[in-house]
Amino acid sequence: MQASNKKMRRAASTLAAASVVAAAFLVALQKESGAQGNARAIDVCLSCHEGYDASLAGTAHRLPVGGLDAPDARVACTDCHAGDPRHYEDDPEQFPMTNPSALGALAQAQVCSTCHLNAHQQNILEHNAHMDNDVNCSGCHAVHESAHRALLKKPQTELCLSCHTGVEGQFAQPFRHPVNDEVVTCSECHSTLDVAAREVALNGTNSACMNCHAEFQGPFPYEHQATVDSSTEEGGCLTCHAAHGSNLPRMLKQPYESPHFQLCSHCHSVPVHNQNVQHGTQWAGVACNQCHTDIHGSYTNRHFLDEALQSQGCFNVGCHQF
Repeated sequence: MQASNKKMRRAASTLAAASVVAAAFLVALQKESGAQGNARAIDVCLSCHEGYDASLAGTAHRLPVGGLDAPDARVACTDCHAGDPRHYEDDPEQFPMTNPSALGALAQAQVCSTCHLNAHQQNILEHNAHMDNDVNCSGCHAVHESAHRALLKKPQTELCLSCHTGVEGQFAQPFRHPVNDEVVTCSECHSTLDVAAREVALNGTNSACMNCHAEFQGPFPYEHQATVDSSTEEGGCLTCHAAHGSNLPRMLKQPYESPHFQLCSHCHSVPVHNQNVQHGTQWAGVACNQCHTDIHGSYTNRHFLDEALQSQGCFNVGCHQF
């Protein structure tokens, strides 16, 4: 029994000694190899790029204060700026590190996606209008020295309109989404752009609109096909409404009043419908929605007619069936 205990103590002593030697060897190796021994070293970068840690302070890309093993060690310089270690060990000009902002859209999106595995990044990596036009992440975001939300280069509306100049005038219309008033932001509607046929949202145009206008969502037993964004034309709300702004109430694309009723008549060609002789002169020139009130869809009537018309005799035998 005593002999066995002595053997165990000797084995433990030998193992401890070997551990000390191994640890000393690793320390010496790290000192010899410098930053190359730790691909995520930060101090060696800041020795030349002084002050860049301050430009990241307060953001998700902030550099760790207590070293890479600290609890807040979320990102290191070489996580984004990859390259040959000889850049910081030998000749920085001969061995330049990667500058993500100089990469093409796809290459930079792949760099960013090593950390940013979210819906926005997935959409960028798939079929996206920005990707198609080679607009990379740095086209909108500034990792260093951004004081704006989501590290945008400018406030969101100003940033979007700097490229989409043709839209700016639409927000000056009398009836508009209050984007310039900072009540609504572009990204609230243009949340996903990865489906080529639909310019607003992943599930169709209506999914963006219904975030605010849920009262028109349905489902309705009697649907107005013009409002259904899964139809052949995939228009949905945008069939009748101008998304950014219009000179007509409710941001309509065309007027629905006399004498031509363009908004309705370009789909509904009903001869002498509004000037029907059976109506006499009572309904001549009256706007379509005076009778067809539930134009987004109805729970009760396939013609979207107002129930109040019943008291006026509109649903008598030989007239309209409710």
